[in-house]
Amino acid sequence: MKLWKHTLVSAVAFLGISSTVLYTSCNDDSCLKLNCRNGGTCADNLCKCPSGYEGAQCENKIADRYIGGYFGITNVNEEPPMTDSARIFLVKYPATVGFYRVKRYQDTIIATINPNNVIIYNDSKYGGRNITISYDDATRKLTFQSVEKENGLVRSYNFTGTKQ
Repeated sequence: MKLWKHTLVSAVAFLGISSTVLYTSCNDDSCLKLNCRNGGTCADNLCKCPSGYEGAQCENKIADRYIGGYFGITNVNEEPPMTDSARIFLVKYPATVGFYRVKRYQDTIIATINPNNVIIYNDSKYGGRNITISYDDATRKLTFQSVEKENGLVRSYNFTGTKQ
């Protein structure tokens, strides 16, 4: 009788431990629960977003973060700084925006935002110029840098402004 009790207790304990191990070792496929939007795909339990989208489920358009007015300071070469403002507006979702500084509103730049929060724009206007626009989410600061040639002179424009 003792042998049957020990065997039964051992069998129940074995089944209990085996069931617990089996149950806790099963991995849920979180990709079944993730709803990746806007053409995003699930890999390694995360949504991989297509260009122009971001967020846990690719639900946000990158351009939305940039759109708005910015108030700040422009520095041109060694000249004294001047107050200025800039505007970023939507051209086409998900990531094409227009940018202009108010002091130079006739010079609107149309560019695409890349995933690193930077817009890089190169063109041949004014004899060639390289423009970098970056945005810091934490400080809400926009930085615009342009190096261009005007009438044979190289001019460097730097605008730093805060989103209003």
